[in-house]
Amino acid sequence: MLDFITKKIGNKLLVVFVALLFTVMLIEIIFRIYFGLPDRLIIAEAGHKKMMDTIFATVKHPLTVGDSDTIHRDFEEIGTKHTNIDVYLCDFNKQISFSTDKKTIHKRVDHVIDNEDFSRAINRFLNENSELTFSKVFKVQGKRNLISIFPIKNSPECFHCHGSSKKILGAMVMKTNVEDVYKTVRYQMIRSIILTISAFIFAVFIINLVVKKLIKNPLNKLIDATHKFAKGEMVTIINYPKDEIGSLCETFNYMVNEVAKSKMELEKELTRRAKLLEERDELVALLQKANKQLKELDTLKSAFIANMSHELRTPMNAIIGYTDLLLDEVDGPLNEDQKASLRKVAANARHLLQLINDVLDISKIESGKIELKPAEVQLKALVDSIMVTFEPLIAKKGLSFTLNIEDGAEKLYVDEDKAKQILINLISNAVKFTHQGEITLRARISERGLDKAGNPQFVEISVSDTGIGIKKEDLDKIFDKFAQADVSTTRQYEGTGLGLSIVRGLVALHKGMVWAESEVGKGSTFYVLLPFKKEVFDKPGPVIEEKMAEALAQYFEVPKEVFLQDPSYEGKSVRCWDYTQCGHVNCPEYGSAEKRCWLVLGTHCKGMKIASWPEKVEACRICEVVRDLVLHKEPVVIESISSDREKVVVAIDDNPDAIDLIRKYLEKDYKVIGLLSSEDAVNKIKEIKPVAITLDIMMPMKDGWQVLKELKQDEETKDIPVIIVSIIDNKTLAFSLGAADYFVKPLDGHSLLRKIKSIETYRPIKKVFILERDEKTLNDLTGILKETGYDVISVKNSKEAITVVKFQKPDLFIINITDPEASTFDFLDFIKTSTDLKEIPVIALTNKELIEEEKEALNGRIKQVINKALFSEEDLITELKNSLKKIGG
Repeated sequence: MLDFITKKIGNKLLVVFVALLFTVMLIEIIFRIYFGLPDRLIIAEAGHKKMMDTIFATVKHPLTVGDSDTIHRDFEEIGTKHTNIDVYLCDFNKQISFSTDKKTIHKRVDHVIDNEDFSRAINRFLNENSELTFSKVFKVQGKRNLISIFPIKNSPECFHCHGSSKKILGAMVMKTNVEDVYKTVRYQMIRSIILTISAFIFAVFIINLVVKKLIKNPLNKLIDATHKFAKGEMVTIINYPKDEIGSLCETFNYMVNEVAKSKMELEKELTRRAKLLEERDELVALLQKANKQLKELDTLKSAFIANMSHELRTPMNAIIGYTDLLLDEVDGPLNEDQKASLRKVAANARHLLQLINDVLDISKIESGKIELKPAEVQLKALVDSIMVTFEPLIAKKGLSFTLNIEDGAEKLYVDEDKAKQILINLISNAVKFTHQGEITLRARISERGLDKAGNPQFVEISVSDTGIGIKKEDLDKIFDKFAQADVSTTRQYEGTGLGLSIVRGLVALHKGMVWAESEVGKGSTFYVLLPFKKEVFDKPGPVIEEKMAEALAQYFEVPKEVFLQDPSYEGKSVRCWDYTQCGHVNCPEYGSAEKRCWLVLGTHCKGMKIASWPEKVEACRICEVVRDLVLHKEPVVIESISSDREKVVVAIDDNPDAIDLIRKYLEKDYKVIGLLSSEDAVNKIKEIKPVAITLDIMMPMKDGWQVLKELKQDEETKDIPVIIVSIIDNKTLAFSLGAADYFVKPLDGHSLLRKIKSIETYRPIKKVFILERDEKTLNDLTGILKETGYDVISVKNSKEAITVVKFQKPDLFIINITDPEASTFDFLDFIKTSTDLKEIPVIALTNKELIEEEKEALNGRIKQVINKALFSEEDLITELKNSLKKIGG
């Protein structure tokens, strides 16, 4: 009742109007009842007083002169004219001297009027010498009477008989029956109530007509149009009023027209974008193919360089060896010019050998053939062993060298030979490009590359010089192969251009990073991070910084643990530590010379941006690949279904937000697993075995129509309900391909939940279990069901049935529940308490109408009840087939 009122604005207004009308009429009735009787009594009192004044004026003179006969005559006349009025004239002792009723003369007035309240009132009136007329209603002999007491005052005319000591000589008492007054008021009240009810009903009728015409009908038109609009029909409202509701209807029509226009434009835009998407997918495929070919070419190039470098080193070693033999004059004396020439040959041969060695090193690094043998190394001892080589050249140039190792940075956990090569290259560059001043090597514990607990893992080693410096624009390329900061320096300073590239590769092998800072004319500083903890090498894969994870987690509003896990893309792990990027064209650094995935510590973005927190955050958070790799990676690992058979719905959509929306709508009843890619959807569906699937249409690579077609063609998935959830409205094609339902975005999640719940029970029935004691019925049912294509298991008693279902799980039970010897309710209790059997539907056969106790016992267990007594054999089979269709057979 309340819902009927609260859900309709017209009914609300009607209730308000009726309530106001009822309140006004109720107040009117109350006022009539409350004030009606007192008003009439006041009028009666006034009439009493006026009449008593008239009577007293008439008898006053006879009283003065003692003319009793005249007084008796006047009272008798009053009694004759006014039969409902009694008038008594009594003295101070309340004895009646004159009366309209002669029988009361010489009696006490309080005895004639037998009422205690009246007796007390007249006694008080006479004793207090009241000079005011007193009136009140008293009940005398069961009837209400208005009694007035009029004082007879002492006056000079009376002094000769009564003296002057008393102020009041007596009283005139008038008694009038007022029962008619009460009856009149009661009749008026009844008439008022009848009139009020009639007016109320008429007013309700009129108000209802007005509300219906002016409010309900226009609003119902608007509601109907809104429902049709929600279903996709672009209908408008006509014949609407020119009031506020009319303005609302006009606004609705405007909205419908605008949406219709937008829908047409959106369809055109969707068509255009679909074409662009196809072109983009083709382009991506081509780029990825080219990228793969480039990687293969790069591998071949590295192998070629390694082989060639090896072949070149053999003759070069021979050239250097024979040149040294000649210089030692083993084969005979040489003059000074010959020695000078041979020294130049030897120097150039050694320079060429160094170049070949560098090329071989970089090839090994790029091909991944270098294996580290990390161990604990004392940093000072390592530097001392290196500086022996550089001391002559430093002394020759007049430079100074300073070593500064802070507490905690004394030890490294590195491959000693590779760490020595890193420092040799950095110090060699510093000495080569510095003509005066000093070279400083510093080491301290780094705040970069912390572990998950926030503990440091790397030592930051910096090599600073006061040399020529590097231009800012050249910092982008100094770590590239065969590159130097300025082409002119190639002639001025010897070098292969591979030293810093080798440094970067060797540092990367130690899971560290390298970067540089410089100012032209003031010198340069090169930084490297090398580990000092064995734990860095214990875990395969990259080092992902805790601060980097925190920064990205804060930006994307997700837990930081999301960024501390190994990344994957399209179901495959990204082997970023094996010097391979995912190669995705959407990566901001696609095409960069850096070969490692730049999510990890040590990888450079384009140019010389440091690949570490905080510099890398700005680049990472705009990366589309980060979202694909980390935030929305596909759930390729299928979680085990819990023992209570958790129901799973698979949502296939390339938009993670759409999957998240479906998950929020269904999460209370179902576990939702999202698939961002449609490529391998069918195989994953086979693994998951969901109760239902939601499927988007517009997806890259393989659209929803193709996925739906594949699902319905596969024997393992064809019976799983598929619900299309798409921005495209093409229900005809969807249903023709076998979709269970179709929802156009924006999605109504509650309708989706109701649909999935309704179709969940509609599962295919292949195996039927029959419990029926009557052999003829059992044979008929078994024969018909087998002819229809069902596998049938039939038993005659509950004990056998319990034994059989433990080993053979059917899709449907058909049970005769009214067999007196079968104990079928025990069997029902067994299957409904069994984890494996409780969800299987049951069709109950009966031989009679069920009593209330039996219906109550079956509550919630049975999908269908068929009374065999009401059907012939042929009709019973037909009814059973209809029941099977309803359940899902």
